[in-house]
Amino acid sequence: MVAPFPMPTQTYHTKSYSSISPDQPALSQQGKNIVVTGGGTGIGEGIALSLARAKVSNLALLGRRVGPLEQVKKTITASYPETSVYVYSADISDLDAMVNAFNSFAKAVQGPVHTVMANAGWHPGVSTAPDDNNDSLMASLEINAGGTANTVRAYLPHIPAEPIDASGYRGRIVHTSSGVTHVFVPDSVNYGIGKLAGAGYLQYVALNHPELQIINFHPGILATDMSAVGSGLEATDEISLPADWAVWAGSPESAFLGSGRLVWAHWDVNELKERFERMRAGKEKDGDVVFGALPVHQQFTIGLVDWIKAE
Repeated sequence: MVAPFPMPTQTYHTKSYSSISPDQPALSQQGKNIVVTGGGTGIGEGIALSLARAKVSNLALLGRRVGPLEQVKKTITASYPETSVYVYSADISDLDAMVNAFNSFAKAVQGPVHTVMANAGWHPGVSTAPDDNNDSLMASLEINAGGTANTVRAYLPHIPAEPIDASGYRGRIVHTSSGVTHVFVPDSVNYGIGKLAGAGYLQYVALNHPELQIINFHPGILATDMSAVGSGLEATDEISLPADWAVWAGSPESAFLGSGRLVWAHWDVNELKERFERMRAGKEKDGDVVFGALPVHQQFTIGLVDWIKAE
């Protein structure tokens, strides 16, 4: 499919494809302990199922409602009995609940947490600027930014002491962000500001914790409960795209992205890596900006800045 915006890859995906398939041996999560926030519905449910396909050993599902989490656990247990699933009721806006959930999971598996799929978020619905409902804006910041901060704080005590894979990182956070952080949608102001703050917060975490790989990603336009309260954009993508992409991002295959960037699940990962190799070889003049020896905070990318110069 041809991309609707200028992109750093020629190929624009709307559903999963072979390079990000959880069945790829290179993407195996065997031996890993992974947490998925917002794991009961939508993208989080998809990520959980894809991780199970990738043979994750221990999987913690966190969310506000236990019922949907238990249903996902039931599905995984029936189809992937080698994966142990743990369910914890925890709202990301409640730091104590998040800390208790991470502590309980680490105790149950008697080990560290290798990866966090920070998927939970909240959509306040249609809003413009200025908006009559300032409470909606503050709630979006509290959940989409503050909740992300709580997730990080709950995770840090449980990162492994040694690198988790060939990437050299000691832990990984894959954050479900949104394209509205940089492709502005006029009636998604409160949601966009909250997601932008969450992605920006993780940029600073990447700067302060070089032992972690942190990836923000735009998952697509999807038919989920959360998107239903948004601006009413028609779904153009399948859940399989962000679900499988998150598994790819949670593997050493994503190491070339570095830490702190926001990328789109639509972008073909093979073409993206090929472009990185050209940049590293000095064959593209913007390469030293994107992948050079700059501090991580100067490498941070939201959208297309420094990836590609629109013609």
